[in-house]
This record gives sequence, structure tokens and C-alpha cells, in this order.
Amino acid sequence: MSRMKTFYDELGVGRDASVSEIKRAFKEVAKVYHPDKNPPDKQAWAHEQMSRFNFIFETLTHAASRLEYDKLVEKYESLPERPMVRRPARERNAIAQEYAAVSVEIMNLAGKYTNCRLRMLIGATLGSVASILHLLGIFTRVLDPVPIVFAFSYFFTLIGGGMTVFAIFDYFSRGETRRRIDELEERRAFLRQRMYEAYVN
Repeated sequence: MSRMKTFYDELGVGRDASVSEIKRAFKEVAKVYHPDKNPPDKQAWAHEQMSRFNFIFETLTHAASRLEYDKLVEKYESLPERPMVRRPARERNAIAQEYAAVSVEIMNLAGKYTNCRLRMLIGATLGSVASILHLLGIFTRVLDPVPIVFAFSYFFTLIGGGMTVFAIFDYFSRGETRRRIDELEERRAFLRQRMYEAYVN
């Protein structure tokens, strides 16, 4: 079985490297390729290199993607003749940009999916406290010494109510959000495979 150049070689670590060793190696790489460490005429090159190393780092520091990558390397190394996959730079960049956009969307939807109960609690608490203060200001003289509290209580009642309503809407649309996240995860897995192939040779 012939060995091929892998992400581990790019970082200068062994294939059995621990996550902490990979992190240390990535920090060393960043000292060379980070755009802040390069002159203006090499910024485009530095951005491209750091984008590649960020993907390598992300792949090797997450157990699932590392296993996926290791299996792909094992598959390629077991072939009698390794297929060469050389995509044009423009296509590689397009894949990387879509991968980044999909990852950001997944992150945003995941936050929306997991935080709706917390936002309901915060919104209901804020709205309740603010409305109680507002009613105290209307029907008693308790807030007369601090008129600014009364002035802002109405505003925070609206904010708390709005936050609660949006959180309730997100809660009841969690099924659709989950389906969308699953679709995006499938797309990201497909893009990740294409990026492995683009970088593997």
C-alpha cells in the first residue's frame, strides 16, 4: 500500500496525533500563512492558504470528520492506481465558499433550534417584570422617585413580549428547522468529500 500526502503531513504531525498536538501544529502554521503575517501583495495567497488550513484543522479536530477523512485516505491508498483529482482553482474556491456559507447557516439554525425555550423564559421574565413595574407606576407612587424606571418599563414590556412571541413561533416550527438542518448537513457532507478530493492530491 503506497502512502499519500495527507492533512497530517500538511500540518507536520503523525496520523495518530492527538487533538492538542494538531492544535499546536496549526498555531505554528498560522504564524506563516495568516494574512496578518504577510505583506499586502501576498494577501490573496495568504487567505487561500489559511482557508485551506482552517478546513484541515476543522476536519482533524472533530472525531466524525476525522474518521470520515481517514477512511477516504485508506480507500485511496488501497487502490492500485490512485485517481488524480485536479479541479481548477475557481472551482475549488467555489466549493470552499459554499461549504463556509452552509456551515454558517447550520450554526444559525442550530442556535435558533436549541435556544427557543431559553428565549421564551427570558422574554416572559423580562416582559412580566417590566409590566409589573409599569402597573406599579400607574396605580401607585412607588416609582415616583425613579421616573426613568417607569419611562422604560413600557419599552421593556414590549421587548419581552416580542421576544416571547418569536421564541414560541420558533418552538412550534422546530420540526421544519430540524429538517432544514438535516438537508444542510447532507449538503455539507457532500461538499466536504469534494474538498477532501481537491486537497488530497
